[in-house]
Amino acid sequence: MDALERLPEAVSVSVAVRGAAGQAVDMRVEYMNRAARSRQPSPEAAVGGLCSQLWPQMVDNGSFAACMRVLNTGVAEHGAFTWTQDATYRPADYEYQALRIDGDRLLWVLRDNSARVLRAELLSSVTTDLARASDTDQVLRTLTTQIMPAVGATVGAAVLNEPDSNTYVVRHIHDAEEGPRPPVPFSVDAPYPMAHTARTGLPLYFSTPAERSSAFPEAARFFSDRHQATAVLPLQTRGALLGAVSFHFAVRHSFDDAERAFLTALVDHCAQAVERIRLQATLDNAHAQLQVLADLGRLLPTSLDPSTTFDNIVEAVVPRIADGCVIHLLDRTGQPHLATARHHDPSQEEDLRSLLDRFPPQLDAEGGIGAVIRTGRHELITNVPGTLDRLARSDEHRAAMRRLVPAASWLAVPMTHTGSVIGSMVLIQSATASTLFTPSDIPFAQELAQRATQAVTNARRYAEQHHVAHTLQSSLLPGKLPDLPGVELATAYHPGAQGTLVGGDFYDVVPTGDDTWLIAIGDVCGKGPLAAALTGLVRHTARAAARTDSHPAAVLQAINTAMLAEDERPGFCTAAYARLRLGERAATLTLTLGGHPRPLLRDASGRITAIGRPGTLLGVTAAPRWHTVEYRLLPGDLLLFYTDGVTERRAPEAMLGEEGIQRVLRCTRNSSAQGVVTTLEQTIIDYTSRPLDDDFAVLALRLL
Repeated sequence: MDALERLPEAVSVSVAVRGAAGQAVDMRVEYMNRAARSRQPSPEAAVGGLCSQLWPQMVDNGSFAACMRVLNTGVAEHGAFTWTQDATYRPADYEYQALRIDGDRLLWVLRDNSARVLRAELLSSVTTDLARASDTDQVLRTLTTQIMPAVGATVGAAVLNEPDSNTYVVRHIHDAEEGPRPPVPFSVDAPYPMAHTARTGLPLYFSTPAERSSAFPEAARFFSDRHQATAVLPLQTRGALLGAVSFHFAVRHSFDDAERAFLTALVDHCAQAVERIRLQATLDNAHAQLQVLADLGRLLPTSLDPSTTFDNIVEAVVPRIADGCVIHLLDRTGQPHLATARHHDPSQEEDLRSLLDRFPPQLDAEGGIGAVIRTGRHELITNVPGTLDRLARSDEHRAAMRRLVPAASWLAVPMTHTGSVIGSMVLIQSATASTLFTPSDIPFAQELAQRATQAVTNARRYAEQHHVAHTLQSSLLPGKLPDLPGVELATAYHPGAQGTLVGGDFYDVVPTGDDTWLIAIGDVCGKGPLAAALTGLVRHTARAAARTDSHPAAVLQAINTAMLAEDERPGFCTAAYARLRLGERAATLTLTLGGHPRPLLRDASGRITAIGRPGTLLGVTAAPRWHTVEYRLLPGDLLLFYTDGVTERRAPEAMLGEEGIQRVLRCTRNSSAQGVVTTLEQTIIDYTSRPLDDDFAVLALRLL
């Protein structure tokens, strides 16, 4: 009974009074809860009394007969009636439930369905639902699917502006017959009731179609017989006007003060929920934008590869800030070229790429990407369907663009470098997004584009410098190795981590006579243009000197003299020069080292020996000391020349060293010269995860 005492409904328990045939003919009250007692003039006298005498109106409205049926059949019933006997219960509309318990007792529950109670219950339920809402769509669904039907409206709509914007959209429509409709743009300047309220914040009430048509004759064509009475209320909070809500009733309706206050309270609750969600969304969006900029600041410097740079940009943006992101850059002809396109929806990304491929942006267009690049001004679009139709160049173009209509807004900003526009970045928001882009997003988009521009510019500059360096480096190396009879040659060259600078390592193989060849490898100090110039001097001097005297010491002397004469670009060089004279069954190698690492000889038996004697660096002194030695090479012997970028490849605790090269030679004993070079090259690269600190060159020759 304690639980029954706390219920707001009037609850009573009565015992059946049965006639001679055993059928219930009346019932006597045994218990009434607090709500039931509070509505009786003499609650103590009521307990023990017959219901037919206490409440004769039950006999008149049929509820007494229902109770008798329940007692006789055991089948619960519920119904409704209007109570007029003001001496007992308050006159109002009531709903009852009757249930037989313990075989001979009846549980009677009476609920007040008056407008005041229903409104209080609805307001309580709506408040609970709105407090749980996490996005604007949930708030508007509560308004159109719960509030509007509950107040008797058969048709209604909610118009909402975008945050910090004068752009309005019909976000939700309630229609008891037709169901929900998609969002559509809305003009607050139109001569319609909702536009008037959304613009001014003033509520409107029309009890009849004539009243409404008199005030807004231009809107009459939009209303039907299902729009008899209309109430339009502003969605506003603390002076901030967010939009408007309309309620349309199928019958003529007079809005008394109590109903107007109730509708205002309901709509105000919705407005407060929208404002709360928007404030939270603003904070979340600002945090997300700062996080994106921070992530880009961390990611963009990690790579100078253009494709990786584009991937880092779009992966940081999509889908945290936007549903899609498109970047165009001007190509060498000055036309927009698609650099990257990303969308969180793969099908939308496919449609987007297809559209941009078939109909690339045009710089003379009135709007869109081409106009942003041409004018250098940003473009914020919230009426996507209308804009796409305006930009269509043909029916085919229009049909292709309409596949992008799930987009609800886009924000395009120019990408500028040193005062010139080099491209554009477009952020896309779908209709499913909780908010569209607004003017408050423009500064972020511009900062994002600026950072992307800097990264793209750096990547482009690096790519160009890398191409120049690669081209220049290639000119300092033989384009193709010559064919030596009975000898297999293999080479490798790798630039260091500073791939935009020309390295100083080189190799060369030059014929100097019948069956005689000059083999060279060297390392000029430094990087960049000066190193390239010095490398060119060394190679060309060596080739010229070898024409008159191919002895390695004579070639080194010519190089040393030339380097000392270059006052404007002093430097030094290590080099190994060898003359290879091929015979019928063997070859003779004459070797001179100018400060260069000794080459390694692996003979046919697998024994490995460092050959040659160390000598003075080139370009240091006019009186260098060099030592020339001769070796006889037999079939199966392999000779490996290398620069110090190989031995000095450094891991955290050690360098590769000569021992590392010898390990490769031992494990490739049965390999060709190319196999040895390929294995050594991969070993150098894999020795540590760090990028190459220095460039390196390798040359191997093997007698067949």
